[in-house]
Amino acid sequence: MADTLAGPSHFQVLPRASLKHSGRQYHKRIPALKIPKGRALSGKTDEQVLFQSGAASCRGAHARNRAMLSCAAASAEPAASSTLSELDLVPVLNLQGMIEPEVPAGTAASVFAIFDEGKKLQFVGFSKDLRNSLRTVFSRRPDKAFFYKAVNLPQLDQNEMVAIRTAWFEEVGGAPTGNKLAMERKAWSEPVAAGAISERGRLEAAKSQALELLVMIKSRGCKEEFVAKPDLLLEGKVDFEPAAALTEEELAQRREQAAQLSKATRTVAFTLDDEPSQFELRIRNNYKTNGGRMFDVNVTFEDRETTHRVIVGKEYYEDFDLDPEEVLVMTFQFLLKKKTPRQTEGMLLSSQFNINYFAISEVDQWWSDFVNEWTNIGKTLQGDGKFWRMNRCETDLAVAWLRRHGK
Repeated sequence: MADTLAGPSHFQVLPRASLKHSGRQYHKRIPALKIPKGRALSGKTDEQVLFQSGAASCRGAHARNRAMLSCAAASAEPAASSTLSELDLVPVLNLQGMIEPEVPAGTAASVFAIFDEGKKLQFVGFSKDLRNSLRTVFSRRPDKAFFYKAVNLPQLDQNEMVAIRTAWFEEVGGAPTGNKLAMERKAWSEPVAAGAISERGRLEAAKSQALELLVMIKSRGCKEEFVAKPDLLLEGKVDFEPAAALTEEELAQRREQAAQLSKATRTVAFTLDDEPSQFELRIRNNYKTNGGRMFDVNVTFEDRETTHRVIVGKEYYEDFDLDPEEVLVMTFQFLLKKKTPRQTEGMLLSSQFNINYFAISEVDQWWSDFVNEWTNIGKTLQGDGKFWRMNRCETDLAVAWLRRHGK
């Protein structure tokens, strides 16, 4: 049975290596999206067989695969290692909210692995255009595609790519759900079906499904433009057009933007639960206000990025010879130590701290030990008592009642 790999012509159809028996590997393939003539992975036309059948034993097939993998690692100069555990885990979306993987010059094909938010392997695929392949799987599964690992190869060699994939499966103890289970494989490898029952309702159902996907894509912080394919919408399915290749001028501009973002990003080391940890804080906007500064920031911690707007009152930095940015860093360090949820939605309860949009004075009001952040750097911030702490009044009243009644 063949694997249908997601996407337009930059994705290809390759057979799955037989892992359970020593029988034949069949020529049969599942129909995929149309591949333009001459774009088949092996260099042959789409009608030709991509993988030759054989009757070798499972052990012999695995031995050959491992041998081919060794050759792949030696010949593919752009990849330092093709062992899955040794490859870098890279966010699908970069700091700019774009899908722009670093692909070495001369790359002819890639083998890539997709991981979810918890860094669990979900799917392994092949590609002739890694950027558009990642766009495709991300747009189909924005709830699952968070990170990727990839091996970039200088030649289109189907045997080499299947060998790498097989070795990855063996390394993690078996194929992930996206390759193993039929429904999951379909979700990764085929356009999203809108589920319309009648022919008349196909287009509207597909439009609705496309809008739903676009909302999910945007909620991930993605800034890429996605345009649904009109011919598929008529069939009641959703897939998005591939992105045009970037010009040298565009690439240079993106690199410059990335460099500027890097300069605006601080990596902060701190101790969490007696263990060394770190987070990244990137300042997107910095405004002057009547009472201090207001910042729009992105915080990345444990491979999850969140956005916040924070008002830093001048009373927290002006008299202490501190920069407002330093107070911002101290505050998020404190909140992460408190394990404060970094994302809130809808109407908040009185017990929830609005971390999406807050002032430093609110942190000061909620936690009496916030002043210790200044003590730790040799400063003295006015301590407990300067605020009537609304979030603690019920507890204080309960303690007073117990004391009054001798409890």
